[in-house]
Amino acid sequence: MGKTLLEISKEIGVSTATISRVLTGEDCVSPETRDRVLQAVRESGYEKRPRRRSAELRGSGTVLVIAGQLHNPIILGFIDGIRQRLAKEGMRTVISLSDYDTSAECDALKYASKNGFSGIFLLNAIESKKLVSLIPDIKTPMIFVNRFLHTVDTDVVTVDNYRCGYLATEYLIGRGHKRIAHIAGPSTSVTCRDRTQGYIDAMHEHGFTVDRSCVYYGDRRYKSGCEFGAQIAAMEPEKRFTAVFSTTGLMAAGMVDTLRSYGFRVPDDISVICNDDYSRDYMPCPIDFTTFEQDPILMGTTAAELLLERITNPDGAPKRMVFPPVLIEHNSVILKR
Repeated sequence: MGKTLLEISKEIGVSTATISRVLTGEDCVSPETRDRVLQAVRESGYEKRPRRRSAELRGSGTVLVIAGQLHNPIILGFIDGIRQRLAKEGMRTVISLSDYDTSAECDALKYASKNGFSGIFLLNAIESKKLVSLIPDIKTPMIFVNRFLHTVDTDVVTVDNYRCGYLATEYLIGRGHKRIAHIAGPSTSVTCRDRTQGYIDAMHEHGFTVDRSCVYYGDRRYKSGCEFGAQIAAMEPEKRFTAVFSTTGLMAAGMVDTLRSYGFRVPDDISVICNDDYSRDYMPCPIDFTTFEQDPILMGTTAAELLLERITNPDGAPKRMVFPPVLIEHNSVILKR
């Protein structure tokens, strides 16, 4: 009868974990140690046991959702749509948080690929060289939700973020506003870049100039809006913006709360429109923003349907499913006369 890994470990002074890494072909062991382990294993008569059936199937019917964070109700809506639809097929949903770190996203992708997951959903993917170079090596079906990569064709379910920015800006222009600012999100975000480009194009097409003072780049958080609100309050009255389009409701909330502290009123002194409004829990005196929104549960459900289709037809051409934004009018925009 051959020796056990523990017995081999004690003989050659190497941990059982190192021996296991050698036997599974991992490349994080020095050549000298690898040779010593392989020789000891051969001489011991050790036979690797076949994997248990339960281990082989541990990822079957399980999908991984990679999200930046969970504080955003839009993200929670995507996850609910995915989870509810796949549960009808007896599939489980596991969530991995990346904190918007591309290395963490890539690590989660590799983990899902190595452990037999049935599918992967990327909700906040940041386009990077590391992610783009990894995609061809991942054979597990992947669905990008409200994100896409410019350099790689993948399955995508998204809202038309360019139109979100364009229509929001055009809405303000249509109500007589000429000095319109934009609170943009991080330049690393495809979603935010598309919304900003929509703003710029709408302004240009209606004959307005856009310079650096018109666009403030935030990080999607409340504090970013507060900082821009202070900048607006400090402007000379004749140059001050009369309307702002914010790429998120949370930044809009920070801006409005700061402007209120300086005595400004919304919409009487400044009008506000945004995308993705989930600001009510953050504002001392909440207001209902006029928004261009998406239906995250429907998009999540659609993403789940696309995954099921991709599992059935793994070699089919990638699909991009784009939803139109929906206008929800409230009382944050005034007609400028």
